[in-house]
Amino acid sequence: MASLLAGRNLAPLDDAQKRRAYNTFTGFDNTIAVRFEENSSTRFHVVPPGDGQDEYGEIVFSSDLYQGNNVANANSTLSMPAACAHELAHYYRWRDMRELNGAHLRHLDEALTSLEAAQRFGAQLSPAEVQQLIADAAERLRLHIQEGNN
Repeated sequence: MASLLAGRNLAPLDDAQKRRAYNTFTGFDNTIAVRFEENSSTRFHVVPPGDGQDEYGEIVFSSDLYQGNNVANANSTLSMPAACAHELAHYYRWRDMRELNGAHLRHLDEALTSLEAAQRFGAQLSPAEVQQLIADAAERLRLHIQEGNN
């Protein structure tokens, strides 16, 4: 399931943008599987075991990794590095068995993920990007309450 909300970039990425995104992910942590998938949604997911390989976490990214034009939506304005940090935080929450499961907890889990990304990668992000992640967390908490999950 995509962790970025609507309003993000929809324009196809050129090779330089794909390379920049991949380099950003690996600059934060080069041990996590990352790949580009055209016409997809950026997301962290777990690849099930098979062919003698254990399950592992993977980040798939697409054009929505880059920010959109909707300045009224905190998630839409997350910079590409902030969005990378968010997806990587999903990996750590999964690895450490701290993710919240269930559709009714989705926005709460996303809020916690953005806060963890701000804390974990704060030294590598600009102060504005840390603020973007905190604003995204606040928006996710608002959505959680709006859906009656209080």
